[in-house]
Parts: sequence; structure tokens; C-alpha cells
Amino acid sequence: RVPASWAKRAWPSMKSLGAWVKNFSDRIFQLEEWMNNPSEIPKVTWLSGLVNPTSFLTAICQVTAQKNQWELDKLVTFTRVTKMMTVDEVDGNSRDGAYIIGLSLQGASWDINGTQIEKSKPKEMFCPMPVINVKA
Repeated sequence: RVPASWAKRAWPSMKSLGAWVKNFSDRIFQLEEWMNNPSEIPKVTWLSGLVNPTSFLTAICQVTAQKNQWELDKLVTFTRVTKMMTVDEVDGNSRDGAYIIGLSLQGASWDINGTQIEKSKPKEMFCPMPVINVKA
């Protein structure tokens, strides 16, 4: 288990200590990579690794509003689930919005060929989602 002194200062987690440390190291890696080039969104953003993922999604709307001189209040986010399962399959940055990864379905699965939700497979509680393109 995660030591109590660490848990007080970190995000809530039920992970074992090894999994928690791996998750923590992945979060730091993403932030350091972004810190090296802060003016550019990473090719694919691990959404569940952000402290406040809602602010990232709001930023996508803000950038789109500024670029196109649209009213921010009238924008909504749209998603398109791709057929790419890993970051390595993504060729470059999204032209509109951002690619995200790190989401999963609970109690259902994703049919990558039919690009639709289907019944979950036996004994599979969570199904990882492919890379998703989020845009405003």
C-alpha cells in the first residue's frame, strides 16, 4: 500500500505501491516532456494522468475560439474515436484539437473494427479505449 504520509499529499488511489509509483513516474514524465516545449501540446496527451483533465478540455475550446474568433461560451467539445490503440501509431499532432489516451469503458467494450460500443467480454470489467481526437 501507499504510505499514509505520501497518500496525504497525493491523488486518491487504491493502487498497490508498485503500480502507484509507476503511475507517478508516468505522470512526471508527461509533465517534464510538456515542460520542455510548453507552447506545443504533446502529440498524444494522457488525460487520466493530468491533475485537472477538465481544464485541458477547456483549453482546447479556448484555443479554437481564439484561432477562429468564435465565442467561447458557444463552443462544445466533440470526440472521434480513432482506430489507433497506442501512442506510437499516431503520426503527428491533431490538426484541430488534441489526441488523448487513458480512458476506459466499464461494463462494456469497444469494437475497434466496427467503431462502436458492444457488450463486455466475459470477466473483463474495464476495456481500454483507443486514442481519441477531441476538438471544439
